[in-house]
Amino acid sequence: MGTLVEITVSEKDKTEIENIKSEIERLSEFVKEETNKINVAGKNEKVVVDKRFIDLLKKGGYFHDISQGRFDITIHTIMKLYGFPEGPYKVPSRSTLDQFSSYIGFENLIINENFVIKKSDFTIDMGAYAKGWIVDEAINFMKSRSIKNGIVNAGGDLYCLGDKNGDGWKIGIQHPDDKEKVISVLKLVNKAVVTSGDYERFFIENGKKYIHIFDAKKKETADNYKSISVIADSVEMADGLSTVYFLLNPQEIRSLCDKLKTPVLIYHLNGNIEKLCGWEKFEVN
Repeated sequence: MGTLVEITVSEKDKTEIENIKSEIERLSEFVKEETNKINVAGKNEKVVVDKRFIDLLKKGGYFHDISQGRFDITIHTIMKLYGFPEGPYKVPSRSTLDQFSSYIGFENLIINENFVIKKSDFTIDMGAYAKGWIVDEAINFMKSRSIKNGIVNAGGDLYCLGDKNGDGWKIGIQHPDDKEKVISVLKLVNKAVVTSGDYERFFIENGKKYIHIFDAKKKETADNYKSISVIADSVEMADGLSTVYFLLNPQEIRSLCDKLKTPVLIYHLNGNIEKLCGWEKFEVN
């Protein structure tokens, strides 16, 4: 998965930790292999993929639509030119950007029941929500092993299973400028919370900050907020929406989170904190 995974369970369930880790590794490899099939395929080539992966691709279409095209898994075509996700980082030339920009667009991915066709030479990356899907599947695996309480945290993609014997799980939201501080403390029961921020992966060149979140409409890095945190029923949804909301203006976020019933915490570039759609209901002192 390319990130540190922390698993919290009760003492009696600790024997299952290695099984949970194995399941996460298996799912991570599945996503990696299916993604690679598409990325190495040529234009107009038929690529047979797993039905579960088809569902993941369709979820990418959902996030694309609700963001008015700002969220797009084919933006990886541009992101990798900058060196994301792992580096080395650099700003590509304008001519290179213009060439590769013509390839992107979710509409260039034709999705069928068990295969896809690329209408241009793009590459995809579903890291903005596939990691969340993996955590959700790990939680389902835990439930199948009769685990009633626990946390899976994959680098900030976090799900709280159960009520911790009536106490609820206390989760702190990291301050984007100081990892030793929190900007909110939540009490969660059977809920997911995910944060996307400009401090996770970035580089600075000629005074400009380039982060790992890209706006597919502008075809450039986003600089709208310091961080966006989202509470949802699934980690996949919280994961995808934390990126979608990062690409929207505050009014658009307010409208969409109200419609989707997903509480949001915005940490603005100027340091102001904005809580939307019932975030405070989950907070504790």
